[in-house]
Amino acid sequence: MNTELLLNASAMKFSEIFWFVMMIDEYVEERKITASSLFVVGEMGGNDYLNAIFQNRTLDEAKSFVPGIIDAIRSSLAELIGVGAKTVLVQGMLPIGCEPRLLELFKHGRSAGNGDYDSETGCLTSFNELAELHNRALNHALDELRRAHPGTVIVYADLYRAVTDIAVSPRRYGFGCGPLFACCGGGGGPYNVRLAARCGDEGAAACGEPSEYVSWDGIHYTEAANRVIARGIVEGQYTTPPISLSVFSSD
Repeated sequence: MNTELLLNASAMKFSEIFWFVMMIDEYVEERKITASSLFVVGEMGGNDYLNAIFQNRTLDEAKSFVPGIIDAIRSSLAELIGVGAKTVLVQGMLPIGCEPRLLELFKHGRSAGNGDYDSETGCLTSFNELAELHNRALNHALDELRRAHPGTVIVYADLYRAVTDIAVSPRRYGFGCGPLFACCGGGGGPYNVRLAARCGDEGAAACGEPSEYVSWDGIHYTEAANRVIARGIVEGQYTTPPISLSVFSSD
């Protein structure tokens, strides 16, 4: 298997961190800012696993990439800490089994057999188990970094739980439409996803009230969903250790 090919999705993010570190090392004045800055490290790994799956790899093969991806994330975080980062928020992996486009693609496929749907959310359990595996490994790596760098606050943002909470009780969070039904689609059915026409293509159309939907196009979340997720993070509901906005305020 061509590991380099499958890891291209995260390579860009790792490169961005590398160039940032190089810049900070070069400019001493900018480095002084890092100690009082909040570094938000977005989700990394999800696209790598999906690339493997879309290349007809099995889920077990996709899971084999977890150690390498986590090592790359750990190294990137160590680089940030090395240039003076004192507060780092690291986002975990999203529940990819709850993405409408993936649900549509695999609803009659190898990964969506009888009993593979979560009874509470309707998401594909096999895909979400991959995300859970990644997140457990990521948390283990973050614990190691905390022990190695006690002067740095390393916060884990649990995007997985934030999204599955919405999927279980969408109306509680203000969403009137099904959480697995895309706003911009054209396929109808349970997910409103048309694989041959993505959002923006001929044959696909956007809904009238995106704020009522969790998923924008079957892959990305709506602004309303992102707002709910972000609020849960900054208020500490989905962070380890628990945080509040005061953690990020400057003295």
